[in-house]
Amino acid sequence: MKITNIEIKNFRAFPKTYEINLSKTGKNLLVYGENGSGKSSLYLALKYFLESSKDSNDESNKRNDFESHQNIFSEDPGHIILSLRADQWSKKDTYEWSQGVKGETNNELITEASKSNGFLDYKALLETHYLHHKNDTVNLFDLLVKTLMASTVSPLTDRTLADDWDEIQKPYPRKNAKNQIDNLEKRIENFNRELTNRLTELRPTTSDILRKFGYNIDIDFDFQGVTYNRNDKTLDNQQILLKVEFFDTQIPAHHQFLNEAKLSAISIAIYLSSTWIQPESKLKILVLDDVLIGLDMSNRFPVLDILEDYFNDYQIFLTTYDKAWYEIVKQRTDQKYWKYTEFYFKATDKYEIPVCSEDRPYLEKSKEYLNDNDYKSSVIYLRTAFEEIIKRFCEKQKLSVRYCENPKKLTTEDFWQPIKTGKKKDGSPFLENLTINKIEQYRTCVLNPLSHAIIVNVYRREIEEAIKAVEELESSLL
Repeated sequence: MKITNIEIKNFRAFPKTYEINLSKTGKNLLVYGENGSGKSSLYLALKYFLESSKDSNDESNKRNDFESHQNIFSEDPGHIILSLRADQWSKKDTYEWSQGVKGETNNELITEASKSNGFLDYKALLETHYLHHKNDTVNLFDLLVKTLMASTVSPLTDRTLADDWDEIQKPYPRKNAKNQIDNLEKRIENFNRELTNRLTELRPTTSDILRKFGYNIDIDFDFQGVTYNRNDKTLDNQQILLKVEFFDTQIPAHHQFLNEAKLSAISIAIYLSSTWIQPESKLKILVLDDVLIGLDMSNRFPVLDILEDYFNDYQIFLTTYDKAWYEIVKQRTDQKYWKYTEFYFKATDKYEIPVCSEDRPYLEKSKEYLNDNDYKSSVIYLRTAFEEIIKRFCEKQKLSVRYCENPKKLTTEDFWQPIKTGKKKDGSPFLENLTINKIEQYRTCVLNPLSHAIIVNVYRREIEEAIKAVEELESSLL
C-alpha cells in the first residue's frame, strides 16, 4: 500500500490548499526546500496524520487535535487528505484528518501504520548524543522504551513494550502489602526480560547499518534491569547506556570524543534499525527530514545505499535544505520511482507562504523552453539531461572514470568515453554505432558547453534532433 496523493489545507506553514501527486504507483518523494519553506510542515502533516489514529480522548496526545495545528493566518477549516492504493490498478482509498471529520484515521490500516516509527528529523538525532553532552554517559532508556520501541510486540505475551511499561507504573502498593509487591516485582522482571530481548534484536541491525558508513565502530546497549525500591516506592535503574567501541577500543563519553559525522551515523543507525523491528504494516513509510545535516557529502552516499538495501519496500520521503545534495540524489535515483519537488517561500503583505514547484525531468524542461522559442534555456537543460544520463549510467554500471582530485573539473567526455567504448557482460557494446554517432554529431553544436555562448547560431531543427538523440540514448541505457 502506497500514498498516491497528499492534500494539505491550512495546516501549519501551509495556508490554502497544496497538493502533491505521487502517481498511481505511489512514488518516493525527494523535497528540496529553503529554511522556512514548509519542509517540516510536510513532515509533521504525515506524522500527525498517522498519530491521529490514536484515541482522541487521550489527553496525553494533543497532536490528534487538528485545530491546534491550523494555519494561524487562515480562518477556513483545514484538513490533510491522503489517497492510498495497493497498486496502480487497484481502487483508491481516501482518508481525511480534520477538525470536522472524526474516525476516518481510526481505520485499521492507518492504526497499524501509526505503530511503525518511520519518522526521523534532525531534532530527534539530538537525543542520542547532543542532549547528553554535559554528562559522562548517554542514557537511551526514555528514547527507546517510550518512543522508538514502544510499539514493538513481544512474541510471547503479544503485548507492546509500552503496555508492559504502563503496567508497572504508579500507584504502587503499601510497604506491608507483600503479595502485591511480589506481583509488581514479577511484572518488572517480565518487563526487563522483554526489553532485553528487544535490545538483543536491535543490536545486530544497528551494527550492520553502521558498517555501511565505513566506520570501525561497534555499539552495545547496557541494560542492567529496572528495580523496585520498596522504601522510596520508586522504579530505579531506568538506564540503557550506549556503549561505543572505536577500533576495538571502548570509548568512555563517546559523545564528547567522536566527531559530528560519526555521532550522526550512530543516531541514524539506531533510528533506522528500530524501524525494522516494528509491527508489520501494509502501509510502510519512512520520512527523513533534514537528517543529514551532520554528515559531509562523502558520508551521505551510504544513506542512499542503506535506504536501497534495507527499505526498498518502504515509501520514502526525503527532505533537504542542501541544493547540491538534492541534485546529487536526483542523479542517483530513478524518476520512475521518485518524484522531485522544490519548496520555496513567497512574502505577502501579511506573511510568508510556501510555494511548491514540481521538478520535472530535464528533458521535459528542454522541450518546454523549445516550445517557448527560448533556445538557450532549452539547450542548457538538454545538456544537463545528457550529463545526468551518462553520470547515472557510469554510477550504476560502476564504470571507471578518469581520476580528478577536484570532481568539478571532470568533463562530459570523462563519462561519455567509458560508455561509448564499454561493453556488457555478454561482450556486446552498451550502445549501437548509430546512437553514438548521433550523440557525437550534436555534441559539437548543441551539447558542447561552449555552444551556450554562441546559441544564436543553433537552429531549432538541430535542437529538436538533439533532443531525440538524447532520448534515444536514455532509452538505450535503461
